[in-house]
Amino acid sequence: MKLLGPAPAVDPTSARRLAREFEALQALEHPNVVRVYDAGVCEGYSWLAMELVEGLDLRSYLSPLPAIAASPVRERSLREGEAAAEGGSAAVPVPEPVEAFDLAAWSREPATDGLVAPGARAAGQRGVEDIRAFADLMEEPETDPDDSAGWPLRGADAGAAAAELSPEPPVPSPALVEELNRPERLHRLRSTLCEVLRALDFVHARGFVHRDIKPSNIMVDDGRRARIMDFGLVKSLVDTNALTLSGHVVGTYRYMAPEQAAGQAVDRRSDLWSMGVILYELLVGRPPFCSQIPAELWREITSVEPAPIRELNPGADPRLAAVAERLLRKDPAERFQSAREVLSTLEA
Repeated sequence: MKLLGPAPAVDPTSARRLAREFEALQALEHPNVVRVYDAGVCEGYSWLAMELVEGLDLRSYLSPLPAIAASPVRERSLREGEAAAEGGSAAVPVPEPVEAFDLAAWSREPATDGLVAPGARAAGQRGVEDIRAFADLMEEPETDPDDSAGWPLRGADAGAAAAELSPEPPVPSPALVEELNRPERLHRLRSTLCEVLRALDFVHARGFVHRDIKPSNIMVDDGRRARIMDFGLVKSLVDTNALTLSGHVVGTYRYMAPEQAAGQAVDRRSDLWSMGVILYELLVGRPPFCSQIPAELWREITSVEPAPIRELNPGADPRLAAVAERLLRKDPAERFQSAREVLSTLEA
């Protein structure tokens, strides 16, 4: 259940995005897209009821780090399933935890939109139109919450911020590289990646761009089926009633395409860039752009080429590495042009 509760700061744009998310998900019935059931307003809360997915987010599911080994039963079950699928022995021991750097410190995901909503009360109302009517009661200019505190910075401000040196991006240790390249993990990675690409192909074919593809918005359930979630920033390419003003940035900075970070028009290739960031991270153990300084991160996304994957992880799967690097081309015309094209390359 997603709730937009009464708050001191009224935000009708968030309520309208909730309504748009409901309508988008109603039109996107696919096994790898989370299902939506109902929406409405009750006692001042706009709400959205969705399918419950019990499992792990993508980063946790594919983590080579000790976090995933916290449950030996879950890890042993996954290993046994992989061994059985490949005709091997099911008695696969759980490995010792691998010493690793703090990946979370390099993968911070600032909230894209504050989950706040109007404070008026409309008990018992239901339906997506009630949410829009509720937002109209507390009308404000439809601007996006500035959770970036002025990001991206420009000019002198950018130079001052960049002068505060970011820590050097981590290089994966030999032990971590071995875990990153473990065949069972790569089998999981390819399988899940293909499911997500099929879902994106379906979403894009229906005229939508997700705009916030990131590991925490991809869940893998206990049956190993992936779901794309959180369509709060979904954009219809034919929608003339945009909720984002021209030049405004919405999304999660570390996974934004350069054109999205610059506040320019986005299309399905922007979602594919985000998939490239995810794949790079899963192959190397850290994102391609690691700065913790917002202005410097913006500069890296828009102007800096990431380190080649096989320089950081010489044993990385060459096809997956090539796919990730092509997805991360700054010019959208040089990327894969569709999720179907990426999928065909992986399945060739």
